[in-house]
Amino acid sequence: MSIFTRAFNKLGYQSLAERFPGAAEPQGERWEDRCVQFGSMRYDWCVTVIAAPDGLWLQARPPMQGTQQAIFVPWAEVCDVRSTLLYWRRAVRLTCGDPVAGAVTVWQPVWDVAGPLWQAARAGGASAAPPPGAPPA
Repeated sequence: MSIFTRAFNKLGYQSLAERFPGAAEPQGERWEDRCVQFGSMRYDWCVTVIAAPDGLWLQARPPMQGTQQAIFVPWAEVCDVRSTLLYWRRAVRLTCGDPVAGAVTVWQPVWDVAGPLWQAARAGGASAAPPPGAPPA
């Protein structure tokens, strides 16, 4: 891992990776080469995201900087969800952990799949209020 990567990982990725280490890729809806923001640091077109039934798996592969440690945030650890923008596109910012370990911002199409999984985990399988950005029922 480059010195550049180590320095910028301290702005968000590292604390999430330490608190929520990811293992092998889980089964679920997969997006490759996405832009994702970890804390205040954006990773452009180099993050794999998987929305699994039990959590969100992410791994950054910045060009010429090597593969980063994977992150797996269980849905139970996503404590706040807010609509936002990422590169002028609709996105959702997920605050992770209690106490807070960091935040992850993903584009709306990821949340359109992940949101119902998070909602089901929070409700224990019962229906609850729709997540931000969800179309009205």
